[in-house]
Amino acid sequence: MTTFKRLWRSATSLKARLALFLSLAILPLGIIAVVQTTAVVRDARFLEQHDILARTAQAASAEQALLRRAHGAATALGAAATIIGTSGETCAAAMERFVEQSQAYIYAGYSSITGDVSCANGREGFALADRAEWQDFIERPRPMITVEVSDEDGGPSVIVATAPVFDPATLALLGAASVAMPNSLTDTLLASEVEDVELALIDDTGQVLSASTGITDIEIFETLSVAPDDLGMNSRGVTFNVVAEDGTQRLAALVPLIEDRVYVLGLWHGEVQNYSVSVFGSLTPLFPILMWVMAFGVGFLALNRLILRHLKEIRRRMAAFSFENPSAGVANLDDPPDEFRQIATTYNGMIKRMQADRDELEENLEEKELLLREVHHRVKNNLQLIASILNMQMRAAPDSTSKWALRRVQDRVMSLSTIHKALYTGTSMVHVWGDKLLEEVVQATFNVGVPQGEGIRTSLHLDPLKLDPDQAVPLALLANETVTNAVKYIGRPENGPPTLDVRLVAGANREVTLTVENSTGVPIQENLATESTGLGIRLVEAFVSQLGGEWEVIERPGTFCLKMVFTAFDLAPEPAMPDADPSVSVAKQG
Repeated sequence: MTTFKRLWRSATSLKARLALFLSLAILPLGIIAVVQTTAVVRDARFLEQHDILARTAQAASAEQALLRRAHGAATALGAAATIIGTSGETCAAAMERFVEQSQAYIYAGYSSITGDVSCANGREGFALADRAEWQDFIERPRPMITVEVSDEDGGPSVIVATAPVFDPATLALLGAASVAMPNSLTDTLLASEVEDVELALIDDTGQVLSASTGITDIEIFETLSVAPDDLGMNSRGVTFNVVAEDGTQRLAALVPLIEDRVYVLGLWHGEVQNYSVSVFGSLTPLFPILMWVMAFGVGFLALNRLILRHLKEIRRRMAAFSFENPSAGVANLDDPPDEFRQIATTYNGMIKRMQADRDELEENLEEKELLLREVHHRVKNNLQLIASILNMQMRAAPDSTSKWALRRVQDRVMSLSTIHKALYTGTSMVHVWGDKLLEEVVQATFNVGVPQGEGIRTSLHLDPLKLDPDQAVPLALLANETVTNAVKYIGRPENGPPTLDVRLVAGANREVTLTVENSTGVPIQENLATESTGLGIRLVEAFVSQLGGEWEVIERPGTFCLKMVFTAFDLAPEPAMPDADPSVSVAKQG
């Protein structure tokens, strides 16, 4: 359940969730089909394997009988040797008579517990003491089948059957009786049984005892290095795949011939597919899975045709909808069911109503904007009227102190008037171009406050900057106060003309820096420099506080600088004013 919930949460789209539901809906049928098909294939392969093992065992049935007779002969000779004696002429004569009367054997003999041959027919005996398996035979007496491969100049290769001989009274191991038959006999029998298989007799260690290819040509079997114990042998035998020297895959069968001692190994000709239970072999269990996939595909295509493609079209039209091009959002479905046709009709009607509501909203917004611009225009006119009254009052003032105070008030009123003018003449009612506003305010202060004929060099550098009106008002008043203060206290240095520099720098992360710097020295307007009420500094502190910034005074030899730093409010992106290029800084020299 936890896995299903995780898959459900990860499948956020309707298509993915429908696919998940379809998979779960037909999954039981697919599982049942896979289980049944797998069981049928497993049973068929079991029968096939049993058939291959039976054919392999049948191909070596003659060799099995021959080896069992050889074991029986060795056991009988051992019992006879304990009666007539295990050495001497009597024993040798008995062995000789046995070999003469038997057409299958070329050697019969008895070996003592030391492994030395003490009794044999006329043929040279096989000394067991020289063999590596003799010590194991002494520790675990049991019948053995071994092979003696002759040298190029020696006698024939033989298969030796050895049986332990025990004392009848004490059951102590006395020695072993052995009989040998030519390899050519078993090789010929193996080669004559079945044409489409190569057979070999091997012992429990994988040693080849006889082969249908001849004992001298057993490379194909030695290359495989088949060890019965490593294959998990059972009483019926096992089948497995091997790769031949030419790279082809072949079917191998290993069947016990004499329990835990001799096995028959068969290499069947042809590729493994020739022995499969059906035309498609190992791919048979995939057919139920293929049926499940096809059922899922048909169901999913039906859902996609009837539901998903219409939903996708409606979603695409909804994403494409815009008030600039409302027709792009109209949903025209291709042969939809009645339910989706009704949804599309309702959606298209909603678009028409939204467009009508938007048109009405735009008209209301235009009307309100015109009214707001008119308000700003009237406020600007009223402020200019106040400035004109202050100008008349200033002319009637009896002394210079009163005139200066009235002019300062007039400058501040005009700064407010400039802000309202910028708001109703600009293209946006939600922001003000700070550089244009300061240019007008500072230039007006230069024109009025800077005395003519004194050779004062003024410079103005303003970076493009959009401001919220709530910050534009204190910034304009701050610029007016600081520039007026600089004009009031500007001095003539010893080595150069007097200067006044105003800079507005827009830095990273909306950080704004305003600096007003004037030269110091011999006061140019000495009558104003001596008059100070401290109001200007208090206003500067108030405006900087309203901007949420900081300010400092920097005094150097020959210069006095006021530096203000604040962070401008973030604004939604809007197109630039058509009558101004915001990428161009305002820079003026005077």
